[in-house]
Amino acid sequence: MNTIRGLLLVAFVISSLVACSANQVRLEAQLSPSANSGQYILKQSVIVQAPNARPSTLKADTTWLEVGSIEQGTVYRSKDQNVIVNSFNVHEGYIVLNGSKVVGYYLPVEKTFVESQAVFIELVATE
Repeated sequence: MNTIRGLLLVAFVISSLVACSANQVRLEAQLSPSANSGQYILKQSVIVQAPNARPSTLKADTTWLEVGSIEQGTVYRSKDQNVIVNSFNVHEGYIVLNGSKVVGYYLPVEKTFVESQAVFIELVATE
């Protein structure tokens, strides 16, 4: 009887931990490289919040490079700061913009997309 309780406890703990991780959507296609490898400056700090993950602060005056696109939008990585998606696991992330809003993160190692609450962002092209 104690073995069954132990197994149920382990199953409960594992399911609780899985429920706490950020929602990842497995992408069907790889990141499509960008023909425009533009460089941009973030004008104001922005906080990006993905479900079940800690908020990420994108710092003002950081430089961002357009690296490609996925179905959800255009993907940018920062030259000046590491963007971390911190949920059950810790992941490096690039931001994904759809128009002028961050809609999530592209996780380059996992090749997945994590949706976030949409937040306005102002990236200005550098000369």
